Amino acid sequence: MKHKLILIFALFATVGLFAQTKVALHHSGTVSFYDGISGFTAAYSNAANGDTIYLPGGFFNPQGTIDKSLTIYGAGHYPDSTLATEKSIFTGGFYIGENADNLYLEGFQVSGDITFSTNASVNNVRIIRCRFSTINYDGDYSNPCVNNFILNNVIDGSVYGSNAQSLLLSNNIIAGKLFNMNTNVIQNNILMADYYNGWPYYSTQSMINFNNSTIKNNVIFCTDPNAISGTGNFVKNNAFNSNWITGSNVATGNYLSVGLSTFFTNQTGNSFNYSHNYHLQNAASYLGDDATEISIYGGSWGYKEGAVPSNPHIISKSISQQTNSNGEININIKVKAQ
Repeated sequence: MKHKLILIFALFATVGLFAQTKVALHHSGTVSFYDGISGFTAAYSNAANGDTIYLPGGFFNPQGTIDKSLTIYGAGHYPDSTLATEKSIFTGGFYIGENADNLYLEGFQVSGDITFSTNASVNNVRIIRCRFSTINYDGDYSNPCVNNFILNNVIDGSVYGSNAQSLLLSNNIIAGKLFNMNTNVIQNNILMADYYNGWPYYSTQSMINFNNSTIKNNVIFCTDPNAISGTGNFVKNNAFNSNWITGSNVATGNYLSVGLSTFFTNQTGNSFNYSHNYHLQNAASYLGDDATEISIYGGSWGYKEGAVPSNPHIISKSISQQTNSNGEININIKVKAQ
């Protein structure tokens, strides 16, 4: 019964049954609520390692640095999947600190960047089904972050892996470029970047300064035939917009000079759009090294429609505006397990 009541309290917070937006902090079997745009920072201040924070739909001030081992769920960021709740949106970016091992983030939008503190080794972090600008593993690889998973996200900017090792970047839609990867895995992503950047790289390439990494089952928009710079990479079963030049890399099973204008069901340009359809028109003709289709719907972590977070999700709500003759309020909420 205790667990059922906790879930009910979290759902009430998510649909906004109280006068203000409520952030729910779950700690040792108890639930505390915090109000409004500063609700998250208040919940964070009172949270301990291992706690869970649930964000309802709405806008929230970010914590400057998340430096605890927490689980944080939002209500989602796709408009058609958050009609009953609205999106969960942080009004700015934030840092991830050295004490945030095992941090789990899912189901919200960040109006800014996610940056790992410089040369801080933060391990086993999971960022799933979020939308944000840039993710930056800041540092010089002297104290790397290990075993981080970045899955099913929309990334409007670039990814900098200067202090990441054994990073799995999988099944994301990425509008920017990828920089400074060493011994990481880049798979089943859509990599949209096709532009020239200036200092310090001065390049039209999509993946810059890559070494000893695995790059597989991606769709790569870049028209530069030298789309990947670096050595010792395993490049397998990717669809290249260009006639890619292998260079000092090991290449097998890649699809070259693919016409992207007819590749997806409905997609144009080089940025993410909620109205686009990123399914492949002919998935059976573009298989990855695991015999599933390449791109975001293939592999072990196929992209989830609407990026709905994995906690129970509210799909509709009906709340009467006034009480009946018995002083009761009629509430009808439909929740779908994920």
